[in-house]
Amino acid sequence: MATQRPILLLGPSDSGRSLSAEEFEGAEFEPRWRYEREKGRLVVMPPDSPEHDLSSEPMRDYLGAYRLAHPELVEWVVSECWVRVDSGTDRIGDIGIFLVGDRSSLARPERVPELIFEVVSPGRASRERDYVKKRGEYHRLGVHEYVVIDRMRRRVTVYVDAAGRYRKTVLHPGGRYGSRFLPGLEVPVDNLL
Repeated sequence: MATQRPILLLGPSDSGRSLSAEEFEGAEFEPRWRYEREKGRLVVMPPDSPEHDLSSEPMRDYLGAYRLAHPELVEWVVSECWVRVDSGTDRIGDIGIFLVGDRSSLARPERVPELIFEVVSPGRASRERDYVKKRGEYHRLGVHEYVVIDRMRRRVTVYVDAAGRYRKTVLHPGGRYGSRFLPGLEVPVDNLL
């Protein structure tokens, strides 16, 4: 007779705890806080602020409307998108876009979104994670486009894979975000900042 393992409940006090990929995948998490796993250790981040929501919600709205208008192009728009980077690291992107195509038969977290959007939270650790760590990880995984929305610096930075490396474009207030992967989508930068 098989016995069922108890569910692992994790919260802010578990920050830094050693955790396997299987434990992370099967865990329950104390609400509101956000959780990732880096180098086999749990990273606990504060809940999203209202300012964070003011940047992420409009983008979710634009992307959701685009998906409804273009189901032949966009399979999923996923909030808090789980991405397994490697055996020691799991990330939670703010928004992941899964396009219809070659990757459609794969299951998450092994399936990697083609586009990922991150909204930078205050603090040096968040900035380092979004601009440096995640950028490198996402590129190695095959994310075609990585978009960083930074309301503190009042800019949107778009990294697009070109010839095996990310090409960077910075958008400022008054500009518009568009993507070759989402033809016809135009998002005013002002609505995100």
